[in-house]
Amino acid sequence: MTSVVAVCNRALAKIGDELIIMSLDDDTKTARYCKALFADTRDFVLRSYPWRFALKRYVLAPLKDKPLFGYDYQFAVPSDCLRVWKTQQQERYQVEGKYILADQNIFNFIGISRIEDPAMFDPMFVEALSLRLAAELAVPLAASVSLKENLTKEFQIFVQQAKTASAMEGIQDVYQPQGWVEARI
Repeated sequence: MTSVVAVCNRALAKIGDELIIMSLDDDTKTARYCKALFADTRDFVLRSYPWRFALKRYVLAPLKDKPLFGYDYQFAVPSDCLRVWKTQQQERYQVEGKYILADQNIFNFIGISRIEDPAMFDPMFVEALSLRLAAELAVPLAASVSLKENLTKEFQIFVQQAKTASAMEGIQDVYQPQGWVEARI
C-alpha cells in the first residue's frame, strides 16, 4: 500500500539521497522539505492531467449572485475540485477564481478532484508524483539545477506515457464527418 512517506522516499531515491524518512514529522531537513512540498506537488500533478482515479462528477446549482456581464449564472467551484475537465454537453463556461460562470442554470461537469489518500493513487500517478517531487527536492537537497531539469523532463515524458495508457481504458473518441464536404474526404 502506498503512503505519503513511501512516495517521498521514492522521490528521495531519484535524487540520490541516501537518507530515507520514517515520517514527515522527522526532525530532519529532508523530512521538513518533503512535508512542505508534498501537498502542493500532489495537487500540481493531479491538476496536470485528468487521471482516471481522480475524476469526479459534479452537479452544481447557481449562486444567488449573478455575474456582472458575459454569463447568466455563477457557481462556486467545489472545495475538492482542482480543475473543471469536461462539461456534460460542451457548454460555454469560464472559471474565474473560485467561481464558474456559465449560461445554463445547472452546471454538470467532470472535474479533477483532490485525492489525499495515497491508497487511492494509481501506480502511474505514484511514479509521476515521485518524479515531480524529486524535481522539486533536487535544488534544496542536492543543490543541483541540472538534476531538477532532468527530472522535470523525465516527469513530462512519463506523463505522456501515462496519457497513452489511460487513453486505452475508456471509450475512444471517433471522428464523425459533420457535413457533406467532410463526408467526401
